[in-house]
Amino acid sequence: METLNWKQNGWTGRKYSISAPNGPIGKLDFKGWSSYDADFSSERINLTFRNKGWFQQEVTIRFNGEEVGNAETSAFGKTYINLVSGERYKLECKTFSSSRTLVDEQGNPVVRFDQGSFSGTKGTIALHSEVPELTKLLLVATGLYFKTLADSQTAVLIAVFMPIFLQMIR
Repeated sequence: METLNWKQNGWTGRKYSISAPNGPIGKLDFKGWSSYDADFSSERINLTFRNKGWFQQEVTIRFNGEEVGNAETSAFGKTYINLVSGERYKLECKTFSSSRTLVDEQGNPVVRFDQGSFSGTKGTIALHSEVPELTKLLLVATGLYFKTLADSQTAVLIAVFMPIFLQMIR
């Protein structure tokens, strides 16, 4: 099993770096303060994520300008990543957990994203199975992208519904 680290750069939460014990791997940068479009760049690949929608999202994944996959996510947290090669992955999350796991079609864990209980700005990425180098980079970047999206949506939902909930219990 290989372990990588991810870290939020800056206080805005819109830029992330991924590194291995021997040095940097790549960077994930979101476009603007509220956009869910993002770019991932490394020495080996450049990926772009273009998003449509907010609750039920459709995301196009491009590798060096060419579409290599898409992803669908619902308001209830189900995210499926479909690659043009025919591979399909699901991003799973347990209730009230900040960890996310990408599993293959057989339910085997491929990549797991963890963060400390009191740290929303850094964590680890565990690669559980052998996949080709470019697929590994694509899954790591895509998983971190969707983990960030889910965390952002959760924060917005809490900000919107907490005042309503507090009014109701008064």
